[in-house]
Amino acid sequence: MKIKSLTLLFLILLSLNYCGRKRNAIGGTDDIYVFASDTMKAALEQAIDTTFSYGIRTPEFQRYFHLKWKPIADFWKMRHYRNCIVLVNLKERDLGYDIVKTLLTPENFSAVEKDSLHIFAFEDGWALGQMTVLIAGNDIRRMRRNILEQQGWLFNHFDRKFEEVQGQLIYSQFENTKLSKHLWDRYHWTMRIQRDYVLVKELPQQNFVWIGRGLPYRWVSVTWAAGQQISWLTANGLFAKRQEIGKFYGDNVTDQRFLGFHYVKFGQYDALRMYGLWYMEHETKGGPFATYAFYDRNTDRTYIIDLLLFAPGEKVTIAFRGMEIMAKSFTTDYQGSFGATTRIGKVKGAN
Repeated sequence: MKIKSLTLLFLILLSLNYCGRKRNAIGGTDDIYVFASDTMKAALEQAIDTTFSYGIRTPEFQRYFHLKWKPIADFWKMRHYRNCIVLVNLKERDLGYDIVKTLLTPENFSAVEKDSLHIFAFEDGWALGQMTVLIAGNDIRRMRRNILEQQGWLFNHFDRKFEEVQGQLIYSQFENTKLSKHLWDRYHWTMRIQRDYVLVKELPQQNFVWIGRGLPYRWVSVTWAAGQQISWLTANGLFAKRQEIGKFYGDNVTDQRFLGFHYVKFGQYDALRMYGLWYMEHETKGGPFATYAFYDRNTDRTYIIDLLLFAPGEKVTIAFRGMEIMAKSFTTDYQGSFGATTRIGKVKGAN
């Protein structure tokens, strides 16, 4: 039978915390705890590992999510962790079987017993900011095949929750709304800006604005031109344009050896995403970058948003994805409703 992917919206009363209020989820936003018996881990570890193998080159490859395998017996005491996957073979009739029977309604449990595989997603089920996926069935070989077929569904559930939670963390201690308003008043575009980002460089005649912060260094720039710049929306054209943008940063160069391209949903836009590594020609500096190009009908402009990070020897995936979350808030329809105000400033030594 074709796999059934259901999102359960009910709350389980036994999992609620003191006074009926849920606690915040614990654990890293990029850690996924996988609960399984030894036999299930041996059978499905490769399929789960492949599903969450996405990441970025920094230049070393770093994954977006890190899998932490735990015995199925640990699930109840760890059910408040932020990201969880529970793998159960109903034929084993072990603790996993009891977990499935406890979590599901009688109707859903009966359907799982009759079919070979069901996947259920519990959002904020035991704690706020949590994503839990239950994968249960009675045919391990088919479970492995269907997990691989449903890679996008599985990854996107955790990825979407990551962006939601990380976005709340990014803006939890105020926003630089003064800088957001400055960009709107001067250029008729803006974005939600984390409180410690400052204006690095403005080149109005070249339609270029650069904001950033340090430790680790995170730079975000916006470039635009009137009308549909068709060449910017192609792989070769976007690469050539980023080489031009690199000159505004100094001697920043796009490394051609590790380039990737694909079309993505970028906030409200359909965009071409280019990603890879950058480096400085005359300094020992480099790191990951991502460049987004899209057309905006509201302003009849084509925009390029470029993100780059320099943090040698550090884990950079969360910091880099935080920049992407911020950039995705880009808008040409500002309502003046961003959060609390902080100062607008200049990076020391910037032109």
